Amino acid sequence: MALLNAPLATEEELRAHLSERPWLAGLVRPEDVAVLQEYQARLGEMADASAAQDGPAAVEALNALLAKHPIRPMISGHDESSWHLHVQHDNATAAETLCAETLFGLAMLVSEHGATKIGRCAATDCDNAFIDTSANSSRRFCSTRCSTRMNVAALRRRKQEAAQNPS
Repeated sequence: MALLNAPLATEEELRAHLSERPWLAGLVRPEDVAVLQEYQARLGEMADASAAQDGPAAVEALNALLAKHPIRPMISGHDESSWHLHVQHDNATAAETLCAETLFGLAMLVSEHGATKIGRCAATDCDNAFIDTSANSSRRFCSTRCSTRMNVAALRRRKQEAAQNPS
């Protein structure tokens, strides 16, 4: 969900998002930003449907994205022991590559674990998406940071209420 949660308003933000993949950051073009912003909006709709436990709507949104951003898998390698899967051709743009990678992962997630494994953070001032890998689908926060922040706020609220209303 990193691509969905990333701020991508400028080429610089996109390059920063790709900082650990310099070969891909070097392919960034001005038009990639607009493509990815539109993609993020549609991906957000898919995540929202999943978070609302609406599997059919999540699958419909994912299928629409797959139709608009086709995946072109290819096996690549440098020797017999390094075969690996690429999901886009060698001449793909940065945007095409990012869309293909996320869609491939999401298609695998949905087909193996169901269409309602994506959630939205329950923390105040955070709407990041996350993949809920908990056994009982009980995850509520995108990160330990958000969980801790909300738990500390709740504890402070309870202490303040107890101080105002002693028994």
